[in-house]
Amino acid sequence: MTPAPVPVRLDGVLKRYGRRTVLDHVSGEVLPGITGLVGPNGAGKSTLVRAILGLVRLAAGRVLVEGHDPARKPHVVRRLVGVVPEDECAVPGLAAVETVRYAARLCGLPATEALRRAHEVLDWCDAGQERYRPVETLSVGMRQKVAFAAAIVHDPRLVILDEPTNGLDPIERRAMLGRLTTLAHDHGKTILLSTHVLPDVQAICDRVIVLAAGQVRLEGTLAELTRPVVPQLRLELDAAVDEVAARLTALGIPVTRTGGLSLQLPAQHAAGLDRVWRATREAGAVVRALEPVQERFEDVFLQALATRPQEAPRAAS
Repeated sequence: MTPAPVPVRLDGVLKRYGRRTVLDHVSGEVLPGITGLVGPNGAGKSTLVRAILGLVRLAAGRVLVEGHDPARKPHVVRRLVGVVPEDECAVPGLAAVETVRYAARLCGLPATEALRRAHEVLDWCDAGQERYRPVETLSVGMRQKVAFAAAIVHDPRLVILDEPTNGLDPIERRAMLGRLTTLAHDHGKTILLSTHVLPDVQAICDRVIVLAAGQVRLEGTLAELTRPVVPQLRLELDAAVDEVAARLTALGIPVTRTGGLSLQLPAQHAAGLDRVWRATREAGAVVRALEPVQERFEDVFLQALATRPQEAPRAAS
């Protein structure tokens, strides 16, 4: 059985505008699930998205979307992909449902099916109540929902979103991230989330590509990238944290107070968990949680930006 092609493969992608190099031999993969494409403003994220869509001419390298070159087969690729651009591109005067129907027609859906799907996805995006209003009269959050509906109306296998939570309030932001998670995990879609909002990445992404100055500084799963160099465990108690810490120290297990009712200890002592249980029991405490410590992605991201490209770590896939 032939394996499914990688959703997006980047091989040495080089793009220049005049003498300025915007993408500097970018290589990597966007795999099934949710991949975050992150970097500071000006990192080259939007240009890379345009390269994936075949909208820019490359100086070198190539992009493959499910095995297709977007520069040679743009119509094939654009039917496989749905896009929510950072900048609004709705037509003033069109109602929300007409905007989404128009997007469906551009992707090749017959007229009747396009209208049916437009109503369906607007309802799914919680924008159905505004379907007959002109898009320019809608709130920022509602316009973003309409743009999202237009991106998925043709049921694409790959959905690319460029800064999709810009301008959204906390409730709308959470709802948007929830829809992306549902698309990826329940409907098998591949999501590429281009953003500089790191909490969005930490909240939903499976993999991350960190881009800075047009170069890949870091790539891997979020779990790999946030795993400490020296594995640690977090022990959360219900009481008596000082006494438990003293007992563990006396047993030769180094612990660190991390605030509240939590302690941190090296994972190498996990084999001696019976001593941890005994110390907590003798102190009259109850273990609420014992879990691996993960670094904050923000710290990993800032470290990657501060590292020279040739020194930047790359997680194993």
